[in-house]
Amino acid sequence: MRLPAAINRILVPIDFSPSARAALEYGTFLAGKFTAEVEVLHVWEPPGYVGPDALALLPVGSGQPGWEQTRIEVQREVEHQLIRAAARPRSLSVRVESGEPSDTILRIARDGGTDLIVMGTHGRTGLSRLLIGSVAEAVLRRSACPVLTIRVPTKTPRDTVPL
Repeated sequence: MRLPAAINRILVPIDFSPSARAALEYGTFLAGKFTAEVEVLHVWEPPGYVGPDALALLPVGSGQPGWEQTRIEVQREVEHQLIRAAARPRSLSVRVESGEPSDTILRIARDGGTDLIVMGTHGRTGLSRLLIGSVAEAVLRRSACPVLTIRVPTKTPRDTVPL
């Protein structure tokens, strides 16, 4: 993979996790340093129904009540981050899409001329990774542009210090 000559457009997919918040912080920081544009993307995966013989994905569209609430939450998350940001992007847009997350992220990156994707990863391993999958891994494997992943380690009981 070839690195872009300049970073003009950064895509930051978010899912409200701590690692996505860290990716948003780092993505806006990089955008400020490169005077790049940032597009923040939240992909709303349609709810599914599992019947006796099939899995059906229920369509989700911009006219549905939850859609507008999701867009408002994404906008609020971005505004909260920008208050704390050390560097500002040249411009920033917020987008909410529905679909399978990795496919949607890759489509938006390709169609939007993205130079860099900055995204969080949950760092799942073992059975949970097998069952849930990894959006970040799917994006890393198939992206035509560089992908920077940010992981915020979670605390486990052995990480805590007794008082």
